[in-house]
Amino acid sequence: AAGGGARTATFVRDSDDVIAVLGDELVRVAPGSNTPAWSLALNGTAAYKRIVVHGKSVFAIGNVASTRQAKQQLHVVEVDTASGAVKTQYSTAEGVSLGGGSLVVLESREYGAYLVWRESDNIVWHIHRLGMTSPMWEIYHAKMVEVALMPPDMLTSTIAELDTDPGLNDATPRFTLTYTRDGTQKTVVVEMYRTGDKLEMRKIASFTDSAAVAAGAQRTVAAVRTSADGVAWRVRGGAKHSGDAVYESSTYGGVTHAALVFVGSAPRIVVQTRGGLLAALAGDSRQPVWTRDESLAHAADMALLALPPPASSAEHAAKETDPSVQPSAAIRFVLRWVATAQALVESVTSGFGIGSGGHGGEHAAAPTEGDHFGFRRLAVFGSTTGVVAAVGSQDGAHAWAHYLKTRVERVFITRGSQALSSAAPIVVAVGRTRNATVVTALDALTGKVVSRDTLPFAYTRVFELPASDPVSGQRLLGFAVAEPTPRLAVWPATVEAVRALGAANVPLYFELGDSAGSTAVQGFRAEIGDDVAEPWLAAQPAWTFDLPAGETLISTSRYEDGAFHTALQGRVLGDRSVLYKYINPHVGALATQRSAGGIGVYLIDRVSGRLLHAAEHAGAVVSAGHPFLATLSENRVIYQFWQPGAPAGYVTAVVELFESDQPDTRDERTEVSSLDLRLPSVVATAFVAPEAATALGTTRTGSSITTRDVLFALASGKLLALPDAMLDPRRPMHAPTKDEQAEGLVAYSAPLPLDPRRVLSHSHAVAGIAHVRSAPTHLESTSLVAAFGLDVFFTRTSPSGTFDQLSPSFSKANLVITSLALVAGCLLGAPMVRRKLTNRAWA
Repeated sequence: AAGGGARTATFVRDSDDVIAVLGDELVRVAPGSNTPAWSLALNGTAAYKRIVVHGKSVFAIGNVASTRQAKQQLHVVEVDTASGAVKTQYSTAEGVSLGGGSLVVLESREYGAYLVWRESDNIVWHIHRLGMTSPMWEIYHAKMVEVALMPPDMLTSTIAELDTDPGLNDATPRFTLTYTRDGTQKTVVVEMYRTGDKLEMRKIASFTDSAAVAAGAQRTVAAVRTSADGVAWRVRGGAKHSGDAVYESSTYGGVTHAALVFVGSAPRIVVQTRGGLLAALAGDSRQPVWTRDESLAHAADMALLALPPPASSAEHAAKETDPSVQPSAAIRFVLRWVATAQALVESVTSGFGIGSGGHGGEHAAAPTEGDHFGFRRLAVFGSTTGVVAAVGSQDGAHAWAHYLKTRVERVFITRGSQALSSAAPIVVAVGRTRNATVVTALDALTGKVVSRDTLPFAYTRVFELPASDPVSGQRLLGFAVAEPTPRLAVWPATVEAVRALGAANVPLYFELGDSAGSTAVQGFRAEIGDDVAEPWLAAQPAWTFDLPAGETLISTSRYEDGAFHTALQGRVLGDRSVLYKYINPHVGALATQRSAGGIGVYLIDRVSGRLLHAAEHAGAVVSAGHPFLATLSENRVIYQFWQPGAPAGYVTAVVELFESDQPDTRDERTEVSSLDLRLPSVVATAFVAPEAATALGTTRTGSSITTRDVLFALASGKLLALPDAMLDPRRPMHAPTKDEQAEGLVAYSAPLPLDPRRVLSHSHAVAGIAHVRSAPTHLESTSLVAAFGLDVFFTRTSPSGTFDQLSPSFSKANLVITSLALVAGCLLGAPMVRRKLTNRAWA
């Protein structure tokens, strides 16, 4: 549906059909069908987040925000299940909202579907049957829970649904009421039942200090409580059961949700923690039946740590004798040859089995060492659940994990690994609370917390600064802060760090107002004064980019680290002339939503605020289900959007920037600035993507000599790598001429191929890819690629082939034998040659 992604969905009872809210539409879809059985446009003023199917009716329930004229309330639309025709619609439950802790939806096949809620500052509960605008019943707090509470305890109580599966307990749906008395949290399980035409409530269980309560069949309920070293659980209803289990709460946090199932007559509790751990608890064993770490399914950012290359035995011996030793360049050269000779001897003695870059010997398994080719990395993830975890890029093994208790949004390697250095690499996790920023530095090899700072501001963006802290040696981080006045905060938050930044003498620019919904983006220049007294820099407005009337910002895109680097300053044409690339690291892409329909794309210079290029896509649709995606690489911007119509499809647009449209013409100045750069010449075209993408990226290599692949994370779970030439906007519309063939251009074709040979994930389906990252290796031919979302996938690719590696089929044994034979031949033949020369001289 063009309206966007599903806000909520449910199955039709006794059917495989699904009813879902897509954008502002309610639709019924049968499995395997591309068209809905019916669709209905909903009230655009309500956010529909709940669907209830009962009998021949479907109820869509949405929150209506408060206005000056009316309080917040719910809007209910009753629809015929079979035809999609509206039966009735009305508003109810004034002053409450779905998910607000004061309202639950109870579903019963026998009784119907009900709303139960309590208004703020009121101890009276309301019960309303969906589909009936009247009557509504009222029930008092004490009678409802069968517990005598004082009014303050009643007013601070919350309720939550328990039987979220309507098939679990059709007769008597249940919910929980949680309140606090004398500092102790209590949870009461309440059951709704019916006597004649009258609805009643009764308490069936109560628990103290429970983190989560779960419902089971046969009126059973379970409560889970986080203990000092794990969890404790109890089951009530029928036979009573209890137990406890141990898990690493410091790594995964406390329990938030639980589910109760029975294996035979034995209960099994499945719990989920704040950090993303799933665990099954049962019986008398203190160990979980099974655990599953899902913390990486919530990863928001990732950083790849380059481990130091393997050191020779001589270097390790030197370090063990004197940890401060730093061999000279000459000694390191000799030691490298010693290490190479050792590797050669090991390969010969092991049957010529040289591995794929790993270093043989006693240090091969050391987790602190990389390999000779730079393939072995440590991927450090930061998740929205508050977990920071390190994973090996080759085997996927978890090195460590740490629960920080705050949402992590960005991860930076502020101090990398160094050979023969005692300084540990540092990874920094950046998160935020409501009015503060939390910066946690951890040892990247062990996960041990080095420092944790709570900064008294809320940032809009964080990025690396071009200087290092003189005390810790870490790369400085800059935080763009809008309130109370625009400024650039520096971490580590010390005056010495700011002075080191000033000594770098690099102009610092940042933007504010570049978040979704904005109508203007403003650039600022941070100024470092002579007298530094605070760990932040005052900022002065540098430029303002106002969006056209009726447009709001959707997203912004920038170069990722190193993506603008290139070894070739121009493109050599077929006649040997050169089109010079417009290489500007400050290019940014803005995508906007137009009130009249369609989207706008603007390329701006983020230092001067100048408009470099603008494009309009009148029929484009951007929504939760059809996001706008973009990636920047060298002088090229690639973005994708949904284009409805006939035929509908995903459009991949490519914009390439050159210094001039005339070959052999370039800016000859030796020093250039964004403040006086010439406007670029633009070449653009569009292609039809093979299917929906969820993320875009490009490959990177160390010297940017190798051609790049464009990475498409597809909704089907494939990771597709297309050659850069396939997305060349200069592809001719006609059969290419000899010069165009010499340049490597092929005739334009709108559809991009889904070539199975170009799928990096092979037969693996990588679910929910949200981010694609690439990093260089020590080999110019090879890039590391990471895709993560619900799943995590690592691989390496060689866009131009492995021109700097020996193929796996290369016979190393024959090479060694041939070399030895040549040496032996030289040794045996030398005396013969000398005698022949001597005899010739005497002849």
